[in-house]
Amino acid sequence: MLMKFLKYIAFLTIALQMQIVVSQTYDFVPSDLIQISEEQLNNMTINIRPDIMLFNDKGDRLSMDQMSLMANPEFRPIFYANTNGKIRAVVFENKIDHPIVIERNPEEVFADGEYAMDFIARDMRGENFKLSELRGKVVVLNFWFIKCSPCVMEMPDLNEVVSMYAPQDVVFLGITFDSQELVEQFLQTKAFNYTIIPDANDAISIYGVQSFPTNMVINQQGQIVLKEIGYRTNMKDVLVAAINKLL
Repeated sequence: MLMKFLKYIAFLTIALQMQIVVSQTYDFVPSDLIQISEEQLNNMTINIRPDIMLFNDKGDRLSMDQMSLMANPEFRPIFYANTNGKIRAVVFENKIDHPIVIERNPEEVFADGEYAMDFIARDMRGENFKLSELRGKVVVLNFWFIKCSPCVMEMPDLNEVVSMYAPQDVVFLGITFDSQELVEQFLQTKAFNYTIIPDANDAISIYGVQSFPTNMVINQQGQIVLKEIGYRTNMKDVLVAAINKLL
């Protein structure tokens, strides 16, 4: 069981929102390790090895099965690396005890009444979608990619939302830069019930998406009414509330 878990976390990509973190020094972390900054985290892949040290914010050593805290929204992982840039320790900070000041991610900002930018893309079955031709329907966009762990984590909730609105005029598009071949392989083991648009670099660029997952809801007039950056444990409720207001 542990080996399966270690394989799962061996390659983990962390998508972070911009934030100002209250500086915290942990004396129990070996002095030769350096805390990785927020800017560095936003531009690197985090490789987790089974020999790294895990701590809680009280200095207690944790076993490797506690790496599951990475997906717990109540904790914030603080990464420490050696001089070669290799991750050697992680401290799991309790957010309640160590609050942070959040600066709104500029990707989240949209003007009231802003129209969604048009794009043309082809789905897995070869059907073309032109966003402007979907006027009159509610459109839900999800920007994701296969190696994005938070993207995969939210898929069961997104699938539930799809099933709730199946007979209604709601279109769900999953937009990814991954190739169709890779997506087909992914879907052999994972269910994602959105209409998936692979090889969609143009659409991603048009919207300036850099953080994954990104979820958007567009009303029947083609205006953006919701834009959420990053993983949320209540994403299902957020999407349902936004869609229900439009139906």
